[in-house]
Amino acid sequence: MSSTTINTKDIQGIFKGFGLAWPKGRFFFLNYKSDKAGRALLKHLCPLTSFHDLKTVKPDVCVNAAFTCAGLEALELDNDLLYSLPEDFRDGMRRRASINGDAGDSAPEHWEDIWEGHQVHLWVGVYARTDAQLKDWDKAFTTWVSKTKGISIVGSQDVSRLVSSPDVPVYLEDKDSQPQKPVLLEHFGFRDGIGNPPIKGLNDKHITGGGRINAKGEWEDFPAGEFLLGHVDTNGEIPLAPKPDGFSRNGSFMVLRKLEQNVDLWRDYMKGQAKKLDADADDIASRMVGRRRDGTPLMPAHDDFDFKYSSDPEGRVCPLGSHMRRTNPRDSFGADFGSLLVDRHRILRRAITYGELVPTGKTQAEVNGEEGQGLMFIVLNASISRQFEFVQQQWVNYGNEFDQGNDRDPIIGTQCGHDQMVIPGDNAAGRETMVCDALQQFVVCKGGDYFFLPSISAFTALASDAEGWRR
Repeated sequence: MSSTTINTKDIQGIFKGFGLAWPKGRFFFLNYKSDKAGRALLKHLCPLTSFHDLKTVKPDVCVNAAFTCAGLEALELDNDLLYSLPEDFRDGMRRRASINGDAGDSAPEHWEDIWEGHQVHLWVGVYARTDAQLKDWDKAFTTWVSKTKGISIVGSQDVSRLVSSPDVPVYLEDKDSQPQKPVLLEHFGFRDGIGNPPIKGLNDKHITGGGRINAKGEWEDFPAGEFLLGHVDTNGEIPLAPKPDGFSRNGSFMVLRKLEQNVDLWRDYMKGQAKKLDADADDIASRMVGRRRDGTPLMPAHDDFDFKYSSDPEGRVCPLGSHMRRTNPRDSFGADFGSLLVDRHRILRRAITYGELVPTGKTQAEVNGEEGQGLMFIVLNASISRQFEFVQQQWVNYGNEFDQGNDRDPIIGTQCGHDQMVIPGDNAAGRETMVCDALQQFVVCKGGDYFFLPSISAFTALASDAEGWRR
């Protein structure tokens, strides 16, 4: 059963998001050789940081964890429990590469080695206020692992928040497009972490424009069940979840993808298109993204969140094929049924960048060397296939619902060498139609997997087999 009151002490902190309060991080990917070793690892990590902790205790270091299917199997859980897990999760990301468009340079055979052979059993995300605090936690943890039989760190990834500054230019050619206030950025120089769906029972306040559109045309928060297992969803039902309920309730399914961003290629392409089309490179980039660099919507808006697309059915203000409009179409498909179609496919995004920001005038090799830069893309959802995979397959890599034919998302879509994006002209703004041709592969998947993010209580129970879930 679902309670109308959500127990935030039982929900992992990543559900709230760590934001600027904990800007430094490190992801560990671990393997355990036996269920005994696995439970020793889980006990060592307890207690995990909860949603409640972020609002009250506000620790210096926050720790969350999630399992791959191989990780749950290695704990020797009961077969009935394992087979109650959904097929998409049991398959894992590698086996579902064709659904997600992971081809070409993003194909699994090109992924980083740790994603081969089900080596990764557990993701541990560590977020800290300072580098020193992160270093101290890392030293203690890696020392413990080195002294504990049957546990190994098969990979790790440093992550951090990027914040805009007038002293670090990220514009292409137009200085006025530089964000004037500090905002979180991704590596192409656009505001990041904006537009996530607010969730009933978990939000501090209502965000007009951030949620779903009800039958009256008003904005309302999402039911928790779209993202949190064991709770009512937008259909007024509690979605199917792994059994028993104590294992799944207050948990979620987590998608993790390492997305490498080719900043040099992005900038060169935009400048080349601007020259060819006699246009402004920063304006073209904004129309591909769907917002200005500082997060300002292209559509007329009350603020950065409160706007709709229905007044722009041809995409003359905000192109139908832009990244933001494809991944969250809002009311693009019509007021009567459009929101219902969109609501069932929303995702809760908890991404964080890796690598240093590459300033205008510098190359990525000068700043980040061979390690490169990009996004550790993290999504939380109740159903991987209905939410993440649907968006990735139907909205990112197919264009039919947006009248884009075979054209794909210009930012994260899997490009085939002859793809294009049409930016419709706008007579009112005195702007002619532009066709950006030969889109390049600006973003490449370097690996990842599907994870189960348990509740705090379920993680604690798994550590000791307190509920008898072991076979």
